[in-house]
Amino acid sequence: MKTLTIFCLVSLGLAFLPQPTLGLNMSIVSVTAYSYFGGAPPYNVTASGKRVKEGMVALSRDLERNLSLSFGDRVLLHGLGVFEFQDRMASRWTLKADVFMHSNQKARRFGVKRYIVLVKLV
Repeated sequence: MKTLTIFCLVSLGLAFLPQPTLGLNMSIVSVTAYSYFGGAPPYNVTASGKRVKEGMVALSRDLERNLSLSFGDRVLLHGLGVFEFQDRMASRWTLKADVFMHSNQKARRFGVKRYIVLVKLV
């Protein structure tokens, strides 16, 4: 009887513990930069249909799928800042993010940053 009472109290206590309300989705990625420096108009438009601008990021399709991302979602690239997901990369790329920069020189200097944690913000 005493065991049953303790079991009921513990079960009741667990039922009233606060449940987590925020899921954290993250992945480790390589980050590069790209820029738009002229050319025909289709090249300055993202997959979402918006014109490219700083603060946007293109993600590989596996990240888009695994993190359940939709165009317009914000993602945090640890150490780099918050970016808006508005473009997707070719299907051959995996675990990769590409941030937009206005200057071609700036994008080249950025190089490749490896092992950056990508987190979906809700």
